[in-house]
Amino acid sequence: NFFSGHQGKDRVQWNTFRMNAVKTCSVMLSRALSLVEQEMFLFPRVCRMAGCHSTGTSSEQLQDCPTCYCVTWCSDMHREEMVDQHNTVCRELRLARVADRYECQVSVGLPSLPSNLDKEYLGTAPDITHFVDKPWAVKEEITKEELDFAFLTNQLSGPLTLLDVASRFLPDLSTRTSLTVHIAGSSLYEMMGIIKWEYLGHRLPNITNMQLVFIGPELEQEEEEQVPVPQCGDCTTLRRSITYQTHSTTYQEMRKVDSTIPDLVLVQNCGFSEYSTEAGSTEWEEGWAGLGHLLHQGSILIFTSYTKGEAVTDLARFLEYCDKEVEVLVRCEENNMRSHRPIRDWEQDRDKDVFYSMMESSDSSDRN
Repeated sequence: NFFSGHQGKDRVQWNTFRMNAVKTCSVMLSRALSLVEQEMFLFPRVCRMAGCHSTGTSSEQLQDCPTCYCVTWCSDMHREEMVDQHNTVCRELRLARVADRYECQVSVGLPSLPSNLDKEYLGTAPDITHFVDKPWAVKEEITKEELDFAFLTNQLSGPLTLLDVASRFLPDLSTRTSLTVHIAGSSLYEMMGIIKWEYLGHRLPNITNMQLVFIGPELEQEEEEQVPVPQCGDCTTLRRSITYQTHSTTYQEMRKVDSTIPDLVLVQNCGFSEYSTEAGSTEWEEGWAGLGHLLHQGSILIFTSYTKGEAVTDLARFLEYCDKEVEVLVRCEENNMRSHRPIRDWEQDRDKDVFYSMMESSDSSDRN
């Protein structure tokens, strides 16, 4: 078995082995591996017990969880030792599998958005379930209501994270008539179902002008920077102006041609720490080199991460390579407006089986 012989290896060694297998296979085939091909290496059928990684023996076969089919044990002993921990995440693993299958076989999960506008400013809430009703898990199988809830929170996590942070750090938010938001490092993920960003305006009854600017080298270059997006009927009736602009470049380059000072800058699932900073690293140079450019005087910078471990290293990387005095307003806290669409975590950061988009958040401002 390709995955044999790793009993006793720690998490870092085990993760490194699997990722190196993906890279080696890609080099041998002279192409990038598909997601399905990568998952063959990243989610092998080995014992889930930390440090075990056993592929089973002829006398003791591997045992799969008969409910989620995402976790395996090599013995009754390891299964019993992990039963309590697994029971807390088993349904989330099932939901992750059902959501993956839906998006692979049907389409991207984009359920209809709530359309109500707040007539008075209500501010933020303890968590995202105050804006999106969470269904009760009353049946053994994953229901359509659970799936829609997961997909809807995934859509609205960005706008509601902006609302949550702005309500805490922009003291005049309730009376503002205009708001400018920069969404840095944007890709297809931020642009998909773009009308979702209007939801932020729906929570701000005094807003008459809201400008959303998407910046990222992965964006397709539009003939016109402004993207035509129809507003909802209520916003049109209220004569609101909600505009969307794109810049197919890095944030650093965009600031050379656009001097607009935003109220908020958001970087979703930033991944600052994932890039090599060695000289000549094109990914770093073309991505996040010059992190200080994300800061504007008087603006709030928000960046999120998938896991707690990533959040810690992302903030450390930001502070190391930011060339400005930074005031850290929020340091690596769980984001109450995170998505509830679970994603299997092949790295099992802090021994967890799933992570969520926008799970951890750090907020900063320019101290000068």
